[in-house]
Amino acid sequence: MESKSYNINDLHFEHRLWKSEMKIILGELNVYEEWLASLSQRSQKVEFQKKIEKFQNKFLIQRTHYDKFNDRINAQDSFIESLEKENPKDISETSINDHTHLKEEIDYAYKLYTELKADYKVFYSSVTF
Repeated sequence: MESKSYNINDLHFEHRLWKSEMKIILGELNVYEEWLASLSQRSQKVEFQKKIEKFQNKFLIQRTHYDKFNDRINAQDSFIESLEKENPKDISETSINDHTHLKEEIDYAYKLYTELKADYKVFYSSVTF
């Protein structure tokens, strides 16, 4: 992956957008996890419980990824803020290099999350008690 230069205003906007999207995803994960907990009480069949556990683990992994992304975004925001404090002139048009490749990682994580939700909906629609 090649490093790209970003305008600071563009980074601020993108970071705000990512944080907003992540809040939505983390909220959805809460709902899915509550739903799984209620489903797991409906049947003690081993195969059913294994499927529930598989989704619980996948949702936990997703939560962990988004928490780490949030930490990385906050670190990058702190770096940008330190640049702004160090430089008394307006640096909003300044460009910095993004060496984290965070955008590609977050886009890929969104794709995986969308696939996981689709898998879960297939599972839930097949559940019979």
